[in-house]
Amino acid sequence: MKLGYSPTTATILNLDEAFKLAVELELHFVELAYELSEIVPQFQSEAQVRELSRTTGVGTTMHLPFVDLNLASLIPAARTVAVERVQRAIDFAAAVGSSCGVLHTGTNPFHHTVTQEYARAALDQSLSALADSPLPLALENLALEREGLLHGPQALLEVTEQHHLHNCLDFGHAHVEAHHPWREPGPGGDLIQGYLDTLGNRIIHLHLHNNDSSGDQHLPTTEGTIPYHRYIPYLQRFNGTICLEIGGSAERVRTSVRHLRALAGDLA
Repeated sequence: MKLGYSPTTATILNLDEAFKLAVELELHFVELAYELSEIVPQFQSEAQVRELSRTTGVGTTMHLPFVDLNLASLIPAARTVAVERVQRAIDFAAAVGSSCGVLHTGTNPFHHTVTQEYARAALDQSLSALADSPLPLALENLALEREGLLHGPQALLEVTEQHHLHNCLDFGHAHVEAHHPWREPGPGGDLIQGYLDTLGNRIIHLHLHNNDSSGDQHLPTTEGTIPYHRYIPYLQRFNGTICLEIGGSAERVRTSVRHLRALAGDLA
């Protein structure tokens, strides 16, 4: 099991500082946000990432584009641009040696049965266009709003299996979904466990953070209402990568690392 964190979620935009914190905490990787390379290319170039990984021994995972992007868009031109952006990000991730790419599945802003079917077909077209990815793609659960295209573990599993992909399970997203009316019931009412049971070994990557179920707050694992002690046995035997998506500061990341290690031993 490999533990890492997301610098951009922690508001650390300086790449040297991002890797420095990972070294301090003895983490295996940092999760880069490809958008940073689009918005401010000099902040995150391929050469910089490769050199820092080489000198620190800290690897990377890649959060593929999601800002202003919808792989399930009903607008063909928008969907084409979305696929092109994701492909560029995949190429970047492969060039810097990222172990996986996290991918959002898209949204459908129109609450109608017909548009839902068209949006799902649009997503299928997009994912088919990305089928030759040189790195593992992990589809993330994203039912934070009614507009989210895929609600519940089974819907995510069906798309994952159809396109021979993997999954990223975001504990915070599942916790929010569980407390909103569009959710699909999970076993025993625990939707995090429902995703774990349904997706099984297709899960290769985790996003860990906390919230009070009202929204995607990216709190330290010590705050919020996700009972992390309940999932420690799973985390201890998990063979994939675990990314702390903790918002706000390096200190909040430190707090979460200390918390998880206290609960489960040295996850790194």
